[in-house]
Amino acid sequence: MKKLEKLTDAQLARLPQIRDEWLAIGLSTEPLNFEAAKSAVVKIYAAAGLEPPKWFFRFQSPIAAAIAAAMLKTGDQVRDQVRDQVGAQVWDQVRDQVWDQVRDQVWDQVGAQVYGAHDANWLGFYSAFAEFGITDAARLEPLGELAKHCGWWAPYEGMVILQDRPSVLRFDDQKRLHCEDGPAIRYPDGLVEVFAWHGTRIPREWIEDKKSLTGKIALSIENVEQRRAACEIIGWANILEQLKAKTIDKHENPEIGELIEVNLPDSGKERFLCVMCATKRRFAIPVPPNMKTALQASAWTYCMEDALNDYLPEVRT
Repeated sequence: MKKLEKLTDAQLARLPQIRDEWLAIGLSTEPLNFEAAKSAVVKIYAAAGLEPPKWFFRFQSPIAAAIAAAMLKTGDQVRDQVRDQVGAQVWDQVRDQVWDQVRDQVWDQVGAQVYGAHDANWLGFYSAFAEFGITDAARLEPLGELAKHCGWWAPYEGMVILQDRPSVLRFDDQKRLHCEDGPAIRYPDGLVEVFAWHGTRIPREWIEDKKSLTGKIALSIENVEQRRAACEIIGWANILEQLKAKTIDKHENPEIGELIEVNLPDSGKERFLCVMCATKRRFAIPVPPNMKTALQASAWTYCMEDALNDYLPEVRT
């Protein structure tokens, strides 16, 4: 292994190319290449000095793979039943027998023993060093090969679980998970779908049944990011119209905001400070009913309502 003091111009030019190559791998929505993945797994086991696995199981989402992994670990009786099965047959044969035993273990499995295309970040990091000749990455090459062909994978003694990548993966222009007309992430079997609005995870019905989301519901949401997302989905003009909002005070600085009052059927009159943050997103922040001006309400959000002379915000973060 040689020591590299400085990258050449050619090596510097390669860095963004390597980055983009591995970003494409990590964000790929191509179906699992089962045979290529199996070949890579055999090489991985060999590099680790292990016997190659005899059984390869394929699943199409993290939840299906995690349930299968938990089932396969519940004991010899279950393992004996599935050893001669492959793919979806595992699910069909054992799910009813062991579901109660594994239900609570599923999400632990998701986080504990899964790798694959999701390792693209560090695999790309080491692939650059290998290309530049400053590390021997031969043992990592099969992991990189596997990442190019599948999503998560879970290795065990004698068997491996391979999983498809998402079939849908959508982002906004800032690369945050986002989709306005469906799931931002969806796996081929439909068992895992993630709905997101500009990076914030939201309930499915906010996208699939937008009419069920009202201004009253939006302003009652405790999580400030979800409240912001709900308000954007409905549209501020619609919210203000639905709730017959009354402007109490409006500051010339949009980051200090507009103090409004609305009548929420379950709680009566409530006041909110509608502000724009540095990212140009709008938020509705509940404030006490005794707030008289937008500046006072803005100061209250920083616990400075009693020190307005010292409150001179430049940017709301």
